[in-house]
Amino acid sequence: MVLAALNFGAVALGVAAGALTASILALTLSGLLIVVGVESGADIGLVIGVVIGLAAAGWVAGSRAVHSHRFHGMVTGLLLAFLIMITARLGGSPAPTPTVVWLAVFSIIISGAGGWLAGRRTSKARDHR
Repeated sequence: MVLAALNFGAVALGVAAGALTASILALTLSGLLIVVGVESGADIGLVIGVVIGLAAAGWVAGSRAVHSHRFHGMVTGLLLAFLIMITARLGGSPAPTPTVVWLAVFSIIISGAGGWLAGRRTSKARDHR
């Protein structure tokens, strides 16, 4: 069973770290871009914050996992995408279904890459011991 191999603590920590990173970065960048006078600074800051937050989530989950680093990153990204979709729907977002599917696929790819990179780093560190 696949879920038996899942380290729920690593995934939970990854989701928390990714959400915090995305929130802080989105707020900071949006504010700076608006102050500078960029017309759609809030949207640009949000997108950059979410992308970096997804990568950070995958990295944290992958680095905390003992095995299947990419898988842990992917599951974390999918959970974050789900949270983003719920938040957007409750906020009245009119996002069409293809956009929501694109977000899920994009989240899996970015967070999976972060988990894979973290796994490579931790594997190399174990090999040098």
